Amino acid sequence: MTTCRLCNAAFSQTWTAKDAKSAEPLEMALCGGCGLVQQVSLPSDAELKIYYSHNYREDYKSTHKPKLKYVHRAGHVAKDRLGFIARAGINPAGKRLLDVGAGGGEFCYIASKAGFSVSGIEPHHGYSEFARDNYGVAIETAGIADLKAKQADVVTLFHVFEHLAHPQEVISKIWSVLPDDGHLIIEAPNIHQSDASPHNIYFKAHLFYYSRFSLMAAAGQYFEPIRLEDSGNLMVAFKKRLQPLNQQALPTEAEVAVTQKRLSQKGWMEYLFAGGGLAKPFKRVAKVIEEALLKKQSPKATLDTAWAASKNLIPLYTSLGAATAAALLVDACA
Repeated sequence: MTTCRLCNAAFSQTWTAKDAKSAEPLEMALCGGCGLVQQVSLPSDAELKIYYSHNYREDYKSTHKPKLKYVHRAGHVAKDRLGFIARAGINPAGKRLLDVGAGGGEFCYIASKAGFSVSGIEPHHGYSEFARDNYGVAIETAGIADLKAKQADVVTLFHVFEHLAHPQEVISKIWSVLPDDGHLIIEAPNIHQSDASPHNIYFKAHLFYYSRFSLMAAAGQYFEPIRLEDSGNLMVAFKKRLQPLNQQALPTEAEVAVTQKRLSQKGWMEYLFAGGGLAKPFKRVAKVIEEALLKKQSPKATLDTAWAASKNLIPLYTSLGAATAAALLVDACA
C-alpha cells in the first residue's frame, strides 16, 4: 500500500518500528493528506476476521476468557467511560446503547446499571460467550457487518476503531445504524500522547494510530464532535449529522505538521519526565498488590463491588435534567 487507507493521499514519511509484543518489524507511514499514522501493509479482511475471532485475545491477554484481575480493571474503566458520556451530556434514560467490540461484557453490564438498555457485538468466541454466561448481557458473537439499521441510540467503540481496516466504511455503517439524534463514542490510543513508553507504542493489531485531527477526518463527514478529551487516550463524543457532508473535511497542513512534530519528539526523555514514566513502576506495584488482594468471587460480584463504590447516582438521570444529572454522574464516577 502506497497511499492512505483513509483519504487516498500519498504517504509523506515512512519508518520501521517494532511490535510492542513480539518485537517484529512493522513498516509505518504518515499520510501527508490527513495525518493518519498507519501500517503500510495491512492483512486481508479474511485474515483479520480469523485473527480477531480466534487469536487476538490470546495474543494480548494470554487467555481465552477474561481473568478476574481484567474484570476488576474493566469495571473501573467502565465507570470512567460513563463519566465521559455524562460530560458529553448524553442521558441514558430510554437510550439503547450498542457496544462494538464489547470484549468480556464489563462495560455493557455497568452501563445497564447506569440506565442504558444495552447490547453488544464481539468477534472473539471466548469473550462473547463469557459475557453472556456471567452477566446475562445481550452480546452477539458478530462483527460490524452484522449491524442492523436503527438498532441503537448510542454506539460505543472503546479501543476498537484502530483495529478496523476500513475506517470510512465503518463510520458510514454506524451512521446508518443510528437514528437522527444518535451519538457515537470513540476511544482510541492517541498518537500525540506523551505517556506511552517508546517500547509500547506500536502493535501489529493496531492498523491505524489516530490524533484528534485524523479522527475528525475519519468521522467528520458523517458526525460532528460535541466533546473531545485527549490528555491521554483520545476520547470523542459525536452527534450524527442529519445528512453526510459531500466530502471529507481533511486537516490543514499545519495540523498534519503537528503530528509529524509529535512523532519526532517521542522518546525516553519525554516519556520519563513529561509523560510521567518515572512514577509508573510505583503505580504498577500498587496495582499488583491491589489485584493480589482481590476477593475470590464471581466476575459479576466483582463488577457489583466496583459499581457500589460509585455511589450509584446515575439512575437519578430519570428524574433530573441532563445537565444536572451529568454533573452528578461526573462526581459519582470520579
